[in-house]
Amino acid sequence: MTTKNSMRNAAVSPVVGVMLMLVVTIIIAALVSAFAGGMAGSQKATPSVVLQGEYSQSSGMTITHAGGDPVALSEVTFVTVPSELMGSDAGKFAYAFPKYILRQNDQSKTPVVNQTTGFYQKPSFAAGEVLLINQTDCNDYATDDQLSTSSKQNQVVLGKVNVNAQDNWGAVVSTDPSDKSVYFRAYEFSNPSNIGKYFYLELHDAKGNLITKAKIPISA
Repeated sequence: MTTKNSMRNAAVSPVVGVMLMLVVTIIIAALVSAFAGGMAGSQKATPSVVLQGEYSQSSGMTITHAGGDPVALSEVTFVTVPSELMGSDAGKFAYAFPKYILRQNDQSKTPVVNQTTGFYQKPSFAAGEVLLINQTDCNDYATDDQLSTSSKQNQVVLGKVNVNAQDNWGAVVSTDPSDKSVYFRAYEFSNPSNIGKYFYLELHDAKGNLITKAKIPISA
């Protein structure tokens, strides 16, 4: 015959089991939440930046931080990309130019980073500030005279803003549209035929993620 105590024990056992399962579930949920929170806290937030700029074939390039968060220059990369106005293969000519060509907007046009030591003489880029690139570092276009008087292609010294479009393929420029020199010249920012067009300037973080992108107009 079943006693009252044994009936009580039978009723309590499932309740205890359910409570134990709830406790274990709550502990697991707390651990997962803490782990996820730690992961989120250890990741850097992507900065919000507005870039503007201008490219002059005769005087060089300016890059303006027009608003948003300051960025550490050692943790970002500047990438130039020809626009579709220059040709259907524009995206193939993306180029991350070296930051040692960037100069501060001061009286002496001090380089942002020392090319020899790698020391950043300007560590950050904040809203309202302007960076400069001089004309010789911007120029990616060799004239017909320069090419025709050079016995070797690599004797023509060009700038570093748009290196992937500097392959002139020979000592003399051809007017044949099928010639490779004509093809590459179409994507050179300092090509006189590109005045009035634009290229893109992208800013990437240390992991290669795109932060922002701006259209840079080309003037004479």
